[in-house]
Amino acid sequence: MLQNLGSSSYWHETSRRVPGPALTGRHDVDVAIVGGGYTGLWTAYQLRKAEPSMKVAVIEREVIGFGASGRNGGFAMTLLDMSLAHLRRNHGDAAAKAAHDAVAASVEEMGQAIAENDIECEWKHGGLMVVATNRGQQQRVDRDLEAAEALGLDGFTRLSREKAQAEVHSPTYVGGLREEHCAVVHPAKLVRGLARVVEGMGVDVFEGTDIETIDESGGKLRVISPKGVMYADQVVLATNAWAIETPWFQKKVVPLYTYIAMTEPLTDEQWATVGWESHCGIEDKRNYVHYYRRTLDGRILWGGSDGIIPFRGRVSPRLDRNDKILERLTGTFRRTFPSSATCGSPTTGAAPWESPSTSCRSSGRSWRAGFTTASATTATASPPSHTGGKILRDKVLGKPSELTELCIVDSKEPGFPPEPLRWIGGGLTRRALLRQDAQFDENRGGGEMDPLLLRVMKKLG
Repeated sequence: MLQNLGSSSYWHETSRRVPGPALTGRHDVDVAIVGGGYTGLWTAYQLRKAEPSMKVAVIEREVIGFGASGRNGGFAMTLLDMSLAHLRRNHGDAAAKAAHDAVAASVEEMGQAIAENDIECEWKHGGLMVVATNRGQQQRVDRDLEAAEALGLDGFTRLSREKAQAEVHSPTYVGGLREEHCAVVHPAKLVRGLARVVEGMGVDVFEGTDIETIDESGGKLRVISPKGVMYADQVVLATNAWAIETPWFQKKVVPLYTYIAMTEPLTDEQWATVGWESHCGIEDKRNYVHYYRRTLDGRILWGGSDGIIPFRGRVSPRLDRNDKILERLTGTFRRTFPSSATCGSPTTGAAPWESPSTSCRSSGRSWRAGFTTASATTATASPPSHTGGKILRDKVLGKPSELTELCIVDSKEPGFPPEPLRWIGGGLTRRALLRQDAQFDENRGGGEMDPLLLRVMKKLG
């Protein structure tokens, strides 16, 4: 439960939910969804909308929103690959455009679902500003703009140094782009509000339920917990970083921790020096991006800068806080907003999210008969999870669609090497990426990733 969090979490402290019951006794359903985050809940939502008579249940080990869905930066954005330029390069123009358009549609559909179901989650559709703070990052911005133009995407605008700094008054910006398909949200309020909605649609939500095993019995899949068992025709696994604990996924994913800090509320005078009236989300073009946004109570969330891969992929509350990364985040915040440097960073936190062996998320692979899996949530409120919910709906219902043909579905993923090579390789890759970020800050090197590093990353995953 929440006491297992290794650090304080502003999102959890400012949202409330009475946990649902644990799974006890026998239950028979059409679809059992393991994982009570965005992907699992959007799948339940889409299934019940499509088939109101379908019996659907969600099983969560901790409480709704305990993982990355309730402890992320709160961005609802379209990012699918390392960048739009990478998405185009890796999948081609037609496939990249189809995938981007599907997730952009999910941003709008999420806003509609939030309004229609009265989910009070501080949704602000202010767009996304991607900023460059040095020459190498500006080259990456330029490539994304070129990709958007080549794909014929709407909602992308180039920002000069003057335009970027006029919107948000940071002396570090040298240029950027603006994308309209983005919102910011209180992630814990969204995931818990979504749980309330699906419960109202007739979905059973069980919390505090650890799954001991999933097997087959009498033509059904059997989900076994310490005090109960659920028989289902189909099982959807939507466990994100905790997928590492499932033998089928141990070579396909690795947990990655990203960290955030939260300021005290800024005064009106401080906000006057910052600007930022649009409430747009902001990220830069580092390898380990800085991502930041306003909250409705006047704070600035500041996250990113680094990522930690745990040894043997062990997800642990002790990794929810990292003082070295917090110190680095505080320093970069003060350089970005020197006029607000006295705000401090009293509230910190982290959550593990699933990093697959390819940069583009995968949804809808059937690993065994009756099983469907998904991964989507990163450090964002994840419209890809909403898109994934629709994909999984179509997969479960056996109804091929344009969504099930997207390049993010059933992608061929290479495996990570076994431990300790995975951890060693991940650490070497992390240091190389951080070194390149430092070189960019010194205006050394171009915007492309080092070719040797790309070859090493390909060997590792």
